[in-house]
Amino acid sequence: MIIEESIAGRSLLARLDHGAEIIGQITDLARERKIKAAAISAIGALSRADLGFYDQAGQEYRVRAVEGPVEIASCTGNISLLEGEPFVHAHAVLADSSGHILAGHLVRGTIFAAELYLNELAQADLNRAHDFQTGLKLWAGGQAQGVGN
Repeated sequence: MIIEESIAGRSLLARLDHGAEIIGQITDLARERKIKAAAISAIGALSRADLGFYDQAGQEYRVRAVEGPVEIASCTGNISLLEGEPFVHAHAVLADSSGHILAGHLVRGTIFAAELYLNELAQADLNRAHDFQTGLKLWAGGQAQGVGN
């Protein structure tokens, strides 16, 4: 188990840009504001999205395209560092016009309208590294050595 204790840093509210790619825009915001660790939450709508499901046996993501407009019923995640750069890990629950729900790892999405809440974790030292047991890039704390051993 990896536990990082931190204090709350900056809290940011952002209206994301129509037509932008949501994960990329959150990553750019973190890079511009020099945010190394944060908790995130978003609401709004996407004109299209790609959701992933991690195949544990095959150790790879299966990505499903969600064509057409959807509401972001819930989107939560975090920001940490991967190879020294901000890395956004987010999961989303999306609802279509019939109320059908689609959920999973938010790989990408085109923003129709979205609002982001970001709570920086000012003292956290969360770096991601390849985990041999799962095949995922998981938190390795301040040091990447020994992950998966």
